[in-house]
Amino acid sequence: MAGILDSKTRFIDMIVTQEGKRQISTGRLRAEYASISDDQTFYDPLEVDDVSNRIFFQAMGSHNEVIVLEKDDSGRLIEFNFSPTGSIVGNDIFDKDATATNRLKLSAVTGSAFSSTSESLLKSFTDHFKSLQILSTFEDLPENNEFELSTERINFSISNSVPFPLGPDREKINVNDAEPFFLDSRLTHLPNFSFLPPVNIDGSNYGSYDDIRSLKRETLEDIKKSLGASSFNEIPEDGLLSSLKAQSLSGYRTDKIGEFDVLNRNTLESPYLNSIKEFKTVYFSKTSRDNNLVIQIFEDGPDSVLNKLDIIDAGSFNDSRNNFYSEKRVFYVGKVYFDDFNTPTFINIFTIIFE
Repeated sequence: MAGILDSKTRFIDMIVTQEGKRQISTGRLRAEYASISDDQTFYDPLEVDDVSNRIFFQAMGSHNEVIVLEKDDSGRLIEFNFSPTGSIVGNDIFDKDATATNRLKLSAVTGSAFSSTSESLLKSFTDHFKSLQILSTFEDLPENNEFELSTERINFSISNSVPFPLGPDREKINVNDAEPFFLDSRLTHLPNFSFLPPVNIDGSNYGSYDDIRSLKRETLEDIKKSLGASSFNEIPEDGLLSSLKAQSLSGYRTDKIGEFDVLNRNTLESPYLNSIKEFKTVYFSKTSRDNNLVIQIFEDGPDSVLNKLDIIDAGSFNDSRNNFYSEKRVFYVGKVYFDDFNTPTFINIFTIIFE
């Protein structure tokens, strides 16, 4: 039970959350941002008695404090209780077993229940953030305090020829053959992954060393080439298909699979006709002046396992050819695997570019 504080003394009471304690135990606690909440504060004098008559309790922890799921070094999600009966352990979701009537029994959520439970889990982060009641500044115009995207759902498809010219079955790689972190072409432009051969005290070369890193994505032009330059052009909101029609690119056809349009190369066309990769442009219809964002990306597959994808901030690049959106901030989204030498390797699934 929380203790009672002296209402006659001016004080600031704070505690370390469970997540903070976990980070302290691993030596990784980094206080970088601060926010202030007025939760449990009354402003209307009609709602409560005189402030001098109130009883103040010590600060206490709440499940609302968790708005970002953390991962350990192995890539497994840190245990998190998202409801009175629901928990995440590892990458599995556990919830109350409905068949246990007289006692609380947790069981792994699978099948159709996994989809609904994972959606409510992801929604809980937004609910937690709202429950924190963080103090903020509202801009003069009400519409500047809203957040709205041009689309709520994005669908990508893999066909027999797009984005892999020779088909998806040919695009397999052993993690031992992939570029490890210290050789990854997506990271070579960052200071932490610079080529640092040893030198003598006077600055002269200690020896002759070869830079074995891949440098194919050091610049924005390199990134454009790897992703497909057309994705950086001003295009309609519905993305690739309309862009292809606008550019009158021939050699491809649109197939209908269910409710989705899937792009395929025409029969008898060369597999190296064009380097086509599907993309989608999302516009921020409504956002604040500062446009501060918190993004978490999860993967929930048919195996009823919830994975949080890793995001690598590749930094900002200047696009001299774009007068309106000259700054591009690049993020790589994917998974980290360990090869047979226990060396971490990042496998990129898709790329996000903010401008």
